[in-house]
Amino acid sequence: MGLLHQRLGKMAHRATLISVYVRKCQRGTGIAENLLDAVADYARSVGVQQLELAASIESPAALRFYQRQGFAEVGRIPSGFLDDGKEVEEVIMMRRLDE
Repeated sequence: MGLLHQRLGKMAHRATLISVYVRKCQRGTGIAENLLDAVADYARSVGVQQLELAASIESPAALRFYQRQGFAEVGRIPSGFLDDGKEVEEVIMMRRLDE
């Protein structure tokens, strides 16, 4: 799980969650929630007020996880991902850290 912090003036309050992956054998253990909590705590400490991410529409478990963690869908991009040449819809989600 990584964090891409926007550093340009008007966007400095935003960061994007990237490269999120948990091995199948570790799923359901709470590790993803712990990692997200650590990333969110770090983000807050550097002034981030809003976390954003993009997830595949074909990953319903991931979408449910993000919703449970307080993320809300704010948009979609048709053909946002290419998976082995197949166009997949991208779900854009965000979560405020200052609420």
